[in-house]
Amino acid sequence: MDITQFDPRTLTLLGAGTCVMLSMHFTVQLLSQHLFYWKNPKEQKAIIIIILMAPIYALDSFVGLVDIQGSKPFFTFLDSVKECYEAL
Repeated sequence: MDITQFDPRTLTLLGAGTCVMLSMHFTVQLLSQHLFYWKNPKEQKAIIIIILMAPIYALDSFVGLVDIQGSKPFFTFLDSVKECYEAL
């Protein structure tokens, strides 16, 4: 696979997809550690809410990059979910 033959759009999508997958991996890892060592529920609940913001923002940004016909309503819905989650 020769990366120099990809167009900029494909490279951007590959890079963004890689970052989304890394974000999901580290989020699941950190979330499982917090759930396994559940010592201070009130504080850890707030921490988990903050931890879950990263993959939501990553997915929202990735969907914004993907230009699929008819994706505008889904992107609007996902952006609304992100804004509501941010309001927590």
